Amino acid sequence: MINGFVDLTIAGWIHTVLSTVGIIVGAEQLIRTRRDRLHRQLGYVYVCSMLVADITILTVYRFSGHFNVFHVGAIVNMVMIVVALQPMLATPRPKQWRLKHYMFICWSYVGLLAAALTELVIRTQPLGQGGPTVIATIVASMLVAGVGAMLIQRNKPTPVAG
Repeated sequence: MINGFVDLTIAGWIHTVLSTVGIIVGAEQLIRTRRDRLHRQLGYVYVCSMLVADITILTVYRFSGHFNVFHVGAIVNMVMIVVALQPMLATPRPKQWRLKHYMFICWSYVGLLAAALTELVIRTQPLGQGGPTVIATIVASMLVAGVGAMLIQRNKPTPVAG
């Protein structure tokens, strides 16, 4: 397992460390029920960690040698974060700002967890190139997305009437 991490580039290490920070801080955000100053501060840590991790991974091509689905995932995650922040920064805040922020930031976190599980599968399982690896990564991502969708739906804020 460790051999897969030994050959990381500097950009790969930055991405790995900041993604780990995002996983930890994101979990803390979801576990905490109070939406207070600490929530906002941890939110900034998550956003900054994810944006730098996503930008950094766009420079890494060692996995396939070219632009691939992981790069697309990083771009999608950056868009989700920007869309999640937009209602927070708007003045005045739109009527459904909490719901929009919640949905997009939660899907950003689900994407992060799906990518982390995919990375774990790729680096720890002797699947080789091609079919088994592709199938394993699709199954891992779908599993995380399915569980994430159920939890997001169950815990979403109540929409504001009118």
